[in-house]
Amino acid sequence: MPSSIEFRSYSENDAYLTEGKPEPNVRSQMLIYHSDNSKWWVKVTFKGEISQGLEQRTPKRERRREFQNFVKDVDYSSLPLLDDTVTEVLLEELSEPQYATLTLRETEGLGSGPFARLARTLRYTTREDPSRVIYPSCREFTSFPHINMAELSDEVMITAGVSKVFNIQNKTPYILKVVNRPLYYPYDTEVIRRELENLQICKGVPNIVQAAGIAVSKNPYMTSSTSNQPLVVIGILLEFHSGGSLQEVLSEGCLLDHPWERWAIQIATALAHLHGAGVTHMDIKPSNVVLDSDGNAILIDISGIGGVTYEWCAPEIRDEISPIALPFEVRRLCDIWAYGHLLTEIVSHAEDSPVATTLRQIADCLTGENTGSRMTLLEAISQLEAAGIGSCVTCN
Repeated sequence: MPSSIEFRSYSENDAYLTEGKPEPNVRSQMLIYHSDNSKWWVKVTFKGEISQGLEQRTPKRERRREFQNFVKDVDYSSLPLLDDTVTEVLLEELSEPQYATLTLRETEGLGSGPFARLARTLRYTTREDPSRVIYPSCREFTSFPHINMAELSDEVMITAGVSKVFNIQNKTPYILKVVNRPLYYPYDTEVIRRELENLQICKGVPNIVQAAGIAVSKNPYMTSSTSNQPLVVIGILLEFHSGGSLQEVLSEGCLLDHPWERWAIQIATALAHLHGAGVTHMDIKPSNVVLDSDGNAILIDISGIGGVTYEWCAPEIRDEISPIALPFEVRRLCDIWAYGHLLTEIVSHAEDSPVATTLRQIADCLTGENTGSRMTLLEAISQLEAAGIGSCVTCN
């Protein structure tokens, strides 16, 4: 069977745009090399400049075409490609003996492209691509039901990396959070791992999103289709809640159509459970609260390390470079402040009432700038219960 190349994504280092240079000094082409019923994922990266003295920039699509014309002539059979992962082939104009000479296939098209000048002088090294998508093994998460991606269909995108899917057999809806999200960084895999760990900790806890399982498949980078490898985690499957998000309720101005009075204690008790387990949320905001079919509040996005939203950070940490790396107590106080800010947002859309007045007073105590005098979650829950506000954690 003849070998073939399947082009995937092309990328460049965009720093040249701010440096006033005519072209990028790093460009990469992801591809799949097929040969003898096997396939290898390869990322070919060129470091250097090819346009000597060029002042005008060529369009990106033209640079992509030129680079693709070059990489398709590389003799991939001569390279030490790695099985079941992504091999990055780093190309540079080097004379050091430890770098190998790149072997090219004999073709007629090589002499006309912009890479022709340096094609024979390029040296290469290979490594496992550090920016590849890392799919955890299913063996890491044996306590979750495994649902094969082949059993899911009809994706409806909600946001980047998050979609609504259905089980083909029983039409059960799920929320799918995938590992390979747009603009993926290897850290995103750790976010998925942490969320799964926290979902296990919070199994069965009211008002916290529950896992339906993990979406699994064969390793997308698998070299041989006949190899017997463990399945990998493609994403997290979460229970779907039909009530939409709190953000949607506030944006649509329909708060009074919902049992909003119960949300304060539901969110507080959910957050208190996280803190009791040594976990902080770090992104409490209306879009991270959804409503179930009975109108109850469900806290979602509980990895605790997935990122922060500046305006929902407590004032004392807004200048921190990495808020998620702060000590637990500092992060806990940030969650408390954000919860108070959330109550303020809710009551700002409510009519004046004894409930709204009480929530506003509690919110003021939760969002004080002096962290030493800031109300605790347990104090807030106690005051809510004393006022008879949402006395049940989950109401049906």
